[in-house]
Amino acid sequence: MAIHHITPILILALSWATSVQGVVASKPVKTQQEQEAWLVQLADKRFTQWDHNHNGILELEEVDREVENHSVRGREAAVMVCLRRHLASKDNQPRLSREELLALFRDRAFEKSVEAAAKKLETIDRALFLPTDPDLATFHQGRLGDCYLLSVIAAEAHRSPAALRGMIRPVVTGGFEVVFGNGQKIKVEFITDSELLLGARMDSNHGSWLAVLEKAYGIIRQHTRAKKENKPLNSREVVPVETLSGGDTRPIISLLTGHQAASQPLNKSGKREQLHTLLVDLTKKRRLICLSVHNDNHPPGIVNKHAYALMAYDGQLRKATVFNPWGNTFTPKGMPGLTNGYTTQHGLFSVPLDEVQQVFTALSYETDKALPK
Repeated sequence: MAIHHITPILILALSWATSVQGVVASKPVKTQQEQEAWLVQLADKRFTQWDHNHNGILELEEVDREVENHSVRGREAAVMVCLRRHLASKDNQPRLSREELLALFRDRAFEKSVEAAAKKLETIDRALFLPTDPDLATFHQGRLGDCYLLSVIAAEAHRSPAALRGMIRPVVTGGFEVVFGNGQKIKVEFITDSELLLGARMDSNHGSWLAVLEKAYGIIRQHTRAKKENKPLNSREVVPVETLSGGDTRPIISLLTGHQAASQPLNKSGKREQLHTLLVDLTKKRRLICLSVHNDNHPPGIVNKHAYALMAYDGQLRKATVFNPWGNTFTPKGMPGLTNGYTTQHGLFSVPLDEVQQVFTALSYETDKALPK
């Protein structure tokens, strides 16, 4: 949708940040004492509301409900995010009594994390797309282990930004409809303040489109698991962020393109000419390509158990351009290569074909074959 075509639906979507009711107002907190007093007051006021089953214990599942609560905004949303991260990191059962919650809220480290999250929230642009979106220069994976998802989305953002923009459509009743390349349609409510902090890194340089796609795939994955376990599907069920953790790039390639995906291991010792021929053919046809690493013995700057997007392959120079969905920067300590790693800017780096098979473990890619109907 062109930026100058302002429709009523788009106005509805862009005004989301100010239209949600039930916003909890709070004055700026300046001192440590004020922060602690505010947190304690918040716990006293909200504990009964957060404790959905009224058993006197705050559990992770109950915090997740508040994470998806659109009336939880601003600093309170930052509190829920920090509280969720604290509970998820506990080795034992992720729960807190009222007394334990108050003790946590008086902890200086927790107070600092809340303030940092609240300040981060202030930098986020809640528009769906900014005029420059999607843009790899502003693409950053967050703390979720969903590189398998974001690497494929990054490859599609490079190949066809317009296709990604067209996938997400604001709807009159609120929220968005995400239409994937395989024809699957998912309704996604407006992303809450807490969700904006938990998923892919958001800021003022890009809109919330990536958070919407993460939420849409979380819904798909949750429904898929429910069907496998013969559980009833509930469209109002909370989708915890762990739903997105870990996965395979091939189903995402098929989801985005409507084509079957294939993969092959990258043997360090041979079949280099076959790999060269395959990469030349795939890039000529503009197919989505991803690489993965499952090897402890890798160059500096390369991440184990991680997925990357292959953005381009120069058949003459025999060099691949690769993108890390972290959107990171890395400078080798010495000559770039297998020993010192590869110069990386905004996640992009180049690897000679001779070294691709030594750095990466497997290749997955979009085929010419359409998915069976």
